[in-house]
Amino acid sequence: MQIKIQENEADQRFDRFLRKYFKAHSEIKLWDIYSWIRKWVIKVNWRKFPEEKKLQIGDEITFDIPKDIENNPLSNMLSKEEKKENIDINKIKPQILYEDQNRIFWNKPVWLVVHPWNKHTDDLTLNEFLDAYIDSKEENIKSATFKPAFCFRLDKDTSWIIIAAKNYDWLKYLNELIRLRKTDKTYLTIVKWIPPKSKVIDAPLFRGFNKKFGKAETIVNHDEWLKSVTEIKLLKTFKDKNIWDISLVEAKILTWRMHQIRVHMTHIWHPIIWDLMYWDAALNRLANKHYKVTRQLLHSHTYSFFDIFTKKNIRVSSPIPQDFKAFFDI
Repeated sequence: MQIKIQENEADQRFDRFLRKYFKAHSEIKLWDIYSWIRKWVIKVNWRKFPEEKKLQIGDEITFDIPKDIENNPLSNMLSKEEKKENIDINKIKPQILYEDQNRIFWNKPVWLVVHPWNKHTDDLTLNEFLDAYIDSKEENIKSATFKPAFCFRLDKDTSWIIIAAKNYDWLKYLNELIRLRKTDKTYLTIVKWIPPKSKVIDAPLFRGFNKKFGKAETIVNHDEWLKSVTEIKLLKTFKDKNIWDISLVEAKILTWRMHQIRVHMTHIWHPIIWDLMYWDAALNRLANKHYKVTRQLLHSHTYSFFDIFTKKNIRVSSPIPQDFKAFFDI
């Protein structure tokens, strides 16, 4: 097997490149990698290559696997066939909100997992949709240790704008913007009762573990905490004989904490409809019975930031989900 070093792999140590390349394969240990380097099993430009030396654009890495090595994990990895899914590219394209040479803004549907993990090993994930979409394009932007990837994770039952980076430089740039809180995200959510017309929720949050649900949760905690601030604005209210007053709220997070909007809305006694962890069970039952609600009504509506590569302010909006329109004319 041969790998040709491209721009996204260049100028990194040979051993670090191999560690990234084999990262997804737990059967391959660090000592395997360094042993293969020493024994010339893995070469660069058909020659032995020092582990600390940096790779350059155009270098060719070859795997020369001895045939007499039985149960070689490298051999097993190379011969393993990837699971293939029947993905219709024509159904993917309408989900693309915006695309240029650096990134793809994707309208993630509800119930679609972004990354594969132990509870969704057989599920088709958004990562696989992205991979299929990239493969369908004429340009080849994948390389040995980099392929277009989403820049953050999302709950599967939340509809969001999610961004995929098409090159390593832009992935690093967006991660830096997120770290410095220089991106602007607005959400729409439907909550119980009628909150204030505008409010800043400044309540410290702590990440713990919920034994009932068997997963991480966030709570307001004034002893062990991280500063957490959410701005909300009341947009519309809804009332009928079958359900309590509910409201359409715009929310903007000034800090990035897990489940921040969900916890802050519950904290001020306006929980999000169908939020099963930070919930109002009675309201959820009514919403399901009369309006067929089956997921938490939280939607990432706009995403914006300044792009240093194009010197432009980028702002992308996603369509309003149908389950929101069941309550509000938006």
